[in-house]
Amino acid sequence: MLGFAFCQAQVQFFEGSWSEVLQEAKKRDKPIFVDFYTSWCGPCKLMTKTTFANTNVGDYLNNNYIAYKVDCEKGEGVQLAEKFEVYSYPTLCFFDKNGKLQNKEIGYKNADEFLSLLQKYKKKLAE
Repeated sequence: MLGFAFCQAQVQFFEGSWSEVLQEAKKRDKPIFVDFYTSWCGPCKLMTKTTFANTNVGDYLNNNYIAYKVDCEKGEGVQLAEKFEVYSYPTLCFFDKNGKLQNKEIGYKNADEFLSLLQKYKKKLAE
């Protein structure tokens, strides 16, 4: 399994369908972070290689969110990208535990920028 094969410090992405992500978020009472990407996107690859591999990002995201990756050109990803109006990559989306889109960020974020976003949206989602 892709996401769960990483060492503990890296982001562990949930494997499964969108409906399974929603079930997991409700079960664990956590908001959802979704990385909408494509296989050809350079900034997407860089985020995977650097930002999502960062220990601080991994620890925070794994403890506070259900993380999910969506390839916008394959399978269910095509419909999800359309539903959530994803037109640029990467698009980083923050959902409440019920799957309601709360915030959307577009473009590459380094580890520090991304960690700040995670913390900011976690506070907003908790309100």
